Amino acid sequence: MTKKERNDKLIDEAYGRATNVLRKCSHKYGLKASALSEERGGYPQVWARDSMITLLGASFVNDKKIQKAIRASIDILRKNISSMGVIPNNVDTRTLKPNFQAYADGGAWFVLGNATFFEQTGDLAFLKKNWSAVKKVMLWYDYQDVDQSGLVSTQEASDWEDLFATRGKGLNVNVLRYRALRAAALMARKIGRGGEGEEFLKKAQVARRKINEHFWYKGDIDIFCHIKSCFGVELTAGMVSYCQREGSLPRKESLRKESYYLPYLSFREFGEWFDSLGNLMAVLSGVANKKQSEIILKFIKKHKVAGPFPIKAIHPAIHPGEKDWRGYYRLSNLNFPNRYHNGGIWPFLGGFYIATLVKMKKYSEARAALESLAWLNKKGKNSEWEFNEWFNGKTGEPMGMAEQAWSAGMYVYAYECVRKKKAIFF
Repeated sequence: MTKKERNDKLIDEAYGRATNVLRKCSHKYGLKASALSEERGGYPQVWARDSMITLLGASFVNDKKIQKAIRASIDILRKNISSMGVIPNNVDTRTLKPNFQAYADGGAWFVLGNATFFEQTGDLAFLKKNWSAVKKVMLWYDYQDVDQSGLVSTQEASDWEDLFATRGKGLNVNVLRYRALRAAALMARKIGRGGEGEEFLKKAQVARRKINEHFWYKGDIDIFCHIKSCFGVELTAGMVSYCQREGSLPRKESLRKESYYLPYLSFREFGEWFDSLGNLMAVLSGVANKKQSEIILKFIKKHKVAGPFPIKAIHPAIHPGEKDWRGYYRLSNLNFPNRYHNGGIWPFLGGFYIATLVKMKKYSEARAALESLAWLNKKGKNSEWEFNEWFNGKTGEPMGMAEQAWSAGMYVYAYECVRKKKAIFF
């Protein structure tokens, strides 16, 4: 057997193993985040972001149990939406109790999940049943535009990186909202509400323009322009002096002349590191133009953000004493440098990275990354094919919980993108 044949076999085996994990995660109330029991460290809840991201790949699997769990995931999230339009972070399958912590991105993923499910099934009746919840979610995001800037604001650690200091106007949440607005517009047309669809499209256009105006760092320019654009006011001498004292240029010399989307904009400060999911979603969703997309992929390659496996959550990692370090990063020893959200490797992110390569027509690179992702999912703490949650960013050592739904689902999604040479759903 040649090396290529062995690699092809590995890639195909990983697909089969991933579908097995998805079956094990399938519950009558939806796709659980992990198939492990709670006693073994698993997650018995249906998480909004996890289930809807898992859906991207799981929707391709011709299995009745999985398909029922996808539909049930959307149902249970809709049934537990708050009176103001907040989709719960998760719903416990044992008690059916919703949890609303780390709330920021779940609503956008709920909207995208509905759009994806409809695209795969064509089930118009199911879409109509969920439409009022979709509208409610999008209105809630409008309320989060607290300064009428066209961008939404959230509290610290409320995104998927719920143990990290992203705050204020987060890149990932704003890109997701943009994509959700586009998806809502399409769904509105499908159910005969073209006028509502046009309003969603108008808001999407504003959001895309504002993201590019405020978040795109052009490299080695007067960084004060970002502060100014965030506030919409002229800089005073006092503000300039403060920023000079605190150090407003990128804290890492290696990033000073780079271009990428900044991770967040907050009160007189901003993140100075590369947020992988936010930047990848900017490419996939069309927020980034072709030139920006190429720059982002070159950044990832230059700084080895996708090595030793695809892909680290952020680059570079935050160290104690830096402004985005928090004491709570020490919780359970999770968020030290090159671990967990702080530069750890996440297989579900690898799926988005592969889809981004496919969108940019880098097919050979995408296949190589898929092979690497298959090896990653095969690694385990106790046995092979664990589909572990996250890995050490330097060593590639598995450090999270096994049998993760989105690790499996996003492998299936990446596999289908490579096979079809298309960034599906984007």
